[in-house]
Amino acid sequence: MNYRVTSVPEAMTRSDERVYRGSQLITYIGNKRQLLGLIDDALVHVQQQLERPLVFLDAFSGSGVVSRLAKARSHRVITNDLESYARVISECFLTNADEVDHAALAAKVAAINRIVESGYVARGFISEHYAPADDACIEPGERVFYTCENARRLDAYVELIHAEPEPLRTLLLGPLLSEASVHANTSGVFKGFYKDRATGLGRFGGSGADALGRITGAIVLSAPVLSSHHCERQVLQTDAATLPDVVGPVDVAYLDPPYNQHPYGSNYFMLNLIAENREPTSMSAISGIPKDWNRSGYNVRSSAAPLLRRLINDLDARYLLISFNDEGFIPPAQMRDMLGAVGTVSEFTQRHNTFRGSRNLRGRSAHVTEHLYLVDRHR
Repeated sequence: MNYRVTSVPEAMTRSDERVYRGSQLITYIGNKRQLLGLIDDALVHVQQQLERPLVFLDAFSGSGVVSRLAKARSHRVITNDLESYARVISECFLTNADEVDHAALAAKVAAINRIVESGYVARGFISEHYAPADDACIEPGERVFYTCENARRLDAYVELIHAEPEPLRTLLLGPLLSEASVHANTSGVFKGFYKDRATGLGRFGGSGADALGRITGAIVLSAPVLSSHHCERQVLQTDAATLPDVVGPVDVAYLDPPYNQHPYGSNYFMLNLIAENREPTSMSAISGIPKDWNRSGYNVRSSAAPLLRRLINDLDARYLLISFNDEGFIPPAQMRDMLGAVGTVSEFTQRHNTFRGSRNLRGRSAHVTEHLYLVDRHR
């Protein structure tokens, strides 16, 4: 079956971007949804200065939403991340809508859904390791990331989708990763699942039985909402430090590195397992986190600033666009000094609520300020 055929349907308009952000953007700390307006303003400014569409690099793509935004301003988008789930998400949601046979894709989604809805049971690692045997009688030692039914569904979808050829596999995995992130018994990260404080056992929605509609809602596959903005795209999965040797000159390099000690490799391990269809062979006792998750030097206070300084110096980029918040390892004053050494800095700020799923909010402000820095290197 050929998936590179038809023209873009008329429905592929700006409204589809709202649908994508509302229903298929993964649940993700730092997904940049609230910064998109400022980021787009910066890209428009650069485009006006250069008087042409951009070559745009997203060095730490994460949820992929900024790369997706940049498609509207670019003739080429290069996106990179260390994690497998981020690569799959970018490969899926950066696909040009006019390169896909939407009718054939919808038919495949419907066929897979029919199999899953029939009660098909796959021998999968999610039911085995990450869900209780009985939702109504959760036992000590059981992990409770998903309901029994959603674990069955995920295992079935993972088996069926990974049996498909590329690029179809990736087009189906993108929406599945979104569903897996939404209908999880977590606050948004997979470092742990909700528990009953009184018993210490896993419990859907925790002691307050919160968000049960989201947590227990059925995981159902849908077709990806693709972008009608056509551009060249390149998706990489590598350490950002290697990018200067790989990507060549770009107009804008967007840098959104990890801000603090909380690593994405362990926070979102479940999405990596689904993206790779990989059962872990060695994992942590409580949360089942694989022991081989990716480590980043940006999660270490002493190495974060030197790594970023080296990257901004080595990248061949006319403009740098950097986002960082005021709780990160690199304070705003240090960031301004670092960036001022390579060009003219414009700074924009956005205040928003602190992530409430944090384990330790004591002593933290209820709000955090996100800083967006645009650096003109006058090259």
